Amino acid sequence: MKYYSCDSLNRPEVKRWHRRIKEYYFPPEDIKLTVVLPCSAKKPYSISKSHMKFRKAIKAGAGKKLNLVHEVILTSPLGMVPRELEELYPACCYDTSVTGYWSEEEKSTVEELIRNYAGKTHSKIVGYCSEAYAEILDSVGIEVIARDNLLGKSNLNLLSRRIRDFLGQEERIKRNRNLEKLRAVAEFQFGKGMGEIIIPEGVKLGRNDIYYKNKKIARLHHRYGYLNLTIEGADALAEKGKYTVSIDFMPETNSIFCAGIIDADRTIVPGDEVAVVYKEEVVGVGRAVLNGMEMLRAERGMAVKLRKRRKQIALSAS
Repeated sequence: MKYYSCDSLNRPEVKRWHRRIKEYYFPPEDIKLTVVLPCSAKKPYSISKSHMKFRKAIKAGAGKKLNLVHEVILTSPLGMVPRELEELYPACCYDTSVTGYWSEEEKSTVEELIRNYAGKTHSKIVGYCSEAYAEILDSVGIEVIARDNLLGKSNLNLLSRRIRDFLGQEERIKRNRNLEKLRAVAEFQFGKGMGEIIIPEGVKLGRNDIYYKNKKIARLHHRYGYLNLTIEGADALAEKGKYTVSIDFMPETNSIFCAGIIDADRTIVPGDEVAVVYKEEVVGVGRAVLNGMEMLRAERGMAVKLRKRRKQIALSAS
């Protein structure tokens, strides 16, 4: 996804990212320190040479208290990308020109998101950034550890020392980072509070497949990072009435047309994962073609393209 002008800030997927970061995303509760880092040309950031060095320095400083540290990446036009969401589209695969110049609109967007983040966490926040990144952090009152030569050995050692000094009196904690990541993805995708509902305690991750009580409930999309739910996984959406489309017929194909739709969640936008419900039972799961309001207003045309469909016999047997 190429973002080459200030107009990119107004693209639907960018606006949606900003909104979901502000409304759906919440940092891990037990963290004590957040390190704000610059973005990288390579995506996801963690496989870039610069972020490998940043993370090595952070790990060296935190030692056995690494679970107390959280990482956030500043970038344009997405503004802010928490480390656990870096594999989600479009953060995982965007490209933007690097000129060293940020417009006031870009700076304002990033400031708004970092302030929103700061209001959600009790952790101390420090930056390891240069140029416009450092200026933005200055404007919101966040300390910047280093402002240039970020890959230099002396500054990386300084980052390690500062982290070590700050965490010196803190107690170690245990965190299941895989579970946290899955729940963060679920909340970002389906809304606040849906993380524990979609990804309950006791789930097991096999490569990209997610299982609960020996049943596959979802799969992480290998390219875009979001959850593709199974029928069993979509039951959690129906229970909360989130991202659901109600129809008045039992689907016999993988195409759900507007003519048979009774109701639809108004928050649905094209491309969202949705559960299709018939007689209070999930009968299919797939991707929305239209938004929720369009599904209700339109008299014809496709509304949802199903990926999984419950067979008629399964509905009758229940």
